[in-house]
Amino acid sequence: MTLTLELSELRSTNEAALEQLSRTTEEQFDVQLAEIENFLISIYRFAVLSVRREQEMARAAAVWRETLDVIDRAAKRVQSLAAKHSGVHPSLDRILEIRHAASEMLALYA
Repeated sequence: MTLTLELSELRSTNEAALEQLSRTTEEQFDVQLAEIENFLISIYRFAVLSVRREQEMARAAAVWRETLDVIDRAAKRVQSLAAKHSGVHPSLDRILEIRHAASEMLALYA
């Protein structure tokens, strides 16, 4: 059995979650932010699995480039939204760590 995920589907799901986060209440902000964090972790894991047996470095780099793009866009948007909500947001720090990890993976293959 082969599972195929289209990056466009992941992007649209991510955009919908970010849009919902932008409209959330102060009380629900961190809950929704944690959901976005979990989604980005999943995207990262999918990238790891997809390049695991990839023979061509260029194709592996392309996967990481696209993955980093999705995570980077989310991280920038989340940073902007978090600035509008008071308090400490632990998921924001972890999202930035995910972005850094994806960047390091791209550097390995590029």
